[in-house]
Amino acid sequence: MSNKPVLEEKLLRFAAPALYQKMAETFSTLNIHTFDIHGTVVKREDGYEVTLRFSPSFSQSATTKVSFEQAIKPDEEVVRFFEETAEKCKSELISDYYKMIKL
Repeated sequence: MSNKPVLEEKLLRFAAPALYQKMAETFSTLNIHTFDIHGTVVKREDGYEVTLRFSPSFSQSATTKVSFEQAIKPDEEVVRFFEETAEKCKSELISDYYKMIKL
C-alpha cells in the first residue's frame, strides 16, 4: 500500500460556491448551461486545483490552480480561465451539433 494521502475530488458548486457562481455567469454569457460543464476541485496546501470537464461525454477538460483567496473573490486571472474554457466548450458543442446534423 502507498503512504500517499488520497486526494478527494469535490464538486465545485459545493466546495467553492463563489467560484462556481463566477463560472456559471461566465459560461452563461455564451449561452452555455451549467449542465454542460462538470466542475470539480481538489484541495491542496496552497489552494484548489480546479478541473472543468465538458463535451457530450465530458471527455474534454481544462485545469487550473487557484488560491483560497481567489476562490472566495475570483479575480481577472480566474475569469480569463473561465472565458477561455467557455470558448473551448462552445466550439466543442457546435462541432458536436454539426456532427449530429450530418448523421
